Amino acid sequence: MKTKKRLSIRSKIQIMVMAIIVVALLITSTVSVISMLRIRSQAKDILTARMERNLSNTVVNKATLANAELLRYAEYTKALSDYISELYESPEKYKPREVLPPQPLDNNKEVMKRYLATREVSYEDVKDEIGLLGNAEQIFVPVYNSDISNIVAIYLSTKSGIQISYDADSEMTANSDGSEVYYNYYGRVWYDLAREKGQVCFTDVYMDDYNRGMMITCAAPFYSELGEFKGVVCMDMLIDDLYSAIVDFDVLAGDGDYAFIVDGKGYAVLPKYKDLNIKDDKEMNDELIEAIMSGETGVTYSEISDCYFAYSPIESTNWKLCIRVPQSMILEPVQDMSSKILTSMVWFILIFILVIFMITAIVRSFALNFTEPLFALRKDAEEISNGNLEHVAKIYSNDEIGDLAVSFNNMAISLKDYIANLTAMTAEKERIGAELSVATKIQEDMLPRKFPAFPDRHEFDLHATMDPAKEVGGDFYDFFLLDDDHIVLVMADVSGKGVPAALFMVIAKTLIKNRAFMGGSPSEILEYTNEQLCSSNDSEMFVTVWLAIIEISTGKGIAANAGHEHPAIKRAGGDYELVEYRHSPAVATIEGLHFKEHEFELHPGDNIFVYTDGVPEATNAENELFGNERMLEALNRKKDSNSAEILDNMKLAIDEFVGEAPQFDDITMLAFRYFGKQ
Repeated sequence: MKTKKRLSIRSKIQIMVMAIIVVALLITSTVSVISMLRIRSQAKDILTARMERNLSNTVVNKATLANAELLRYAEYTKALSDYISELYESPEKYKPREVLPPQPLDNNKEVMKRYLATREVSYEDVKDEIGLLGNAEQIFVPVYNSDISNIVAIYLSTKSGIQISYDADSEMTANSDGSEVYYNYYGRVWYDLAREKGQVCFTDVYMDDYNRGMMITCAAPFYSELGEFKGVVCMDMLIDDLYSAIVDFDVLAGDGDYAFIVDGKGYAVLPKYKDLNIKDDKEMNDELIEAIMSGETGVTYSEISDCYFAYSPIESTNWKLCIRVPQSMILEPVQDMSSKILTSMVWFILIFILVIFMITAIVRSFALNFTEPLFALRKDAEEISNGNLEHVAKIYSNDEIGDLAVSFNNMAISLKDYIANLTAMTAEKERIGAELSVATKIQEDMLPRKFPAFPDRHEFDLHATMDPAKEVGGDFYDFFLLDDDHIVLVMADVSGKGVPAALFMVIAKTLIKNRAFMGGSPSEILEYTNEQLCSSNDSEMFVTVWLAIIEISTGKGIAANAGHEHPAIKRAGGDYELVEYRHSPAVATIEGLHFKEHEFELHPGDNIFVYTDGVPEATNAENELFGNERMLEALNRKKDSNSAEILDNMKLAIDEFVGEAPQFDDITMLAFRYFGKQ
């Protein structure tokens, strides 16, 4: 009987490694060749799909940038509106500044000038108002000369028939004798649009009255202290300038690709278009025009022009950003790709053959030197894996296997150190957790949590809760009786979270309560607290505060709001509504602050709901905010519930909206219901 030929470990390793490598290479080569052939055949579809994705991403990104640029115009216009509203609210603070009609000698000079809407408007009747509005030059000039270099004119037009403009076009409008100029702006699109919307808005494209070209206007209304509409302030921009500022960019750095903006009426903003409405563009079919005007984001191919059009809305306006790319630019790389694929396949086969020979030689040499120390290392590994961390592996050679033996020895040492460190870290983590638990308990004990808080008082019902985002939070609430007829309500939110915010919260809460018992109005309490916190606020933290003092017998109250959320109030038989008024700055921001006060009166059956920003800014998994509308909807769902039920219902609504998303901010709420004298 013949003895079976014995194969050495070296031979077995050679055969096994070579077989695995050859099979792996064959499989890899086959898959690679098939993939390259498929890519070659599908190159057009792949490139087209990729270009559509890139175009879609590009148009969305560019629309976002364009929106940001337009928002800069809107922010400047809003600042103009706020300043002019301030003129009407506090005219006694400003000296009259005369504004003349347009003068011929002022051509090409940026100057203030006045117009009257109609001949029925007498200069003598509006002389004082013109003098007051002349102070607008203090903000018109810096805005006109700001980094927005494409402003043609800044002007305001009042309900009373006054228009004051700052521009360099006096020659276009001035009479030769410098007499009064009349310009009836009533019914102009920018005037009616801003008055009806009640906010900053953009007009569609229109032809300028002075033939300077196609124009758009950013307009915003301004109001008196009582909220009465007083007029509109505007900034005019030429379409060509606007195109250069936000649309003029290369898409693929080729010929025939460009970007343009389409307004709400379908007019395209691009030098080649000028007055052209895209509905009259022979390059576009009805399906493409409808897609662009729909306000959706997408990419559509037009067979008429053999071009792709990508489009996306600009959120701050009714406009759409569009990009046109010829199909030839997309498919141009296909032929080049096909040639490169064939070349790559040839090189791949040659490299494959070379690799087989190289691997054969390497495996033979590797197997010869590898087997003996490998088994020793296996035994060393088993010894260490069994828990003998004192075992030392023998180093046979000064190569990778020798390095591996050193690594085994270092691993044993590292494991010992790791176990020791892990033990220490676990103990430290448990200690920190215990201390945070104590801190949480201390913070909870500082807030009044016993309800009903005043069981012997039947004139009102109140309840409050605080749910921190971390173990300890920066929100806090408080309520306490100053005397038998006055109760103080406090809702506050410290900047930041965690332990620093909690420490700042303790100081702020203590200062507010102590100062309240010393007497004084809400503004005086906040002014004292502000001075104390500013005196040693190296960390530059601040706290927003809503503080109210209510006379229980009459329901009359005084509140001060230092940068905090608007409270919601429900009158008896009505719905919850936000009470919005101008805030003062947050406490601990600037020394010497004075805080405005707001008087109110509660009647039997009225409710107040105050909260921190953790309520409207609660965020779900889709990154949507809970918002004020959902908050009011939740309040009004069971609006006649008692104070505790109101807070429970609100927390339930927030939890249902947020779902599994983590809580990022403290959620603090207080509900107060007034019954009146019993």
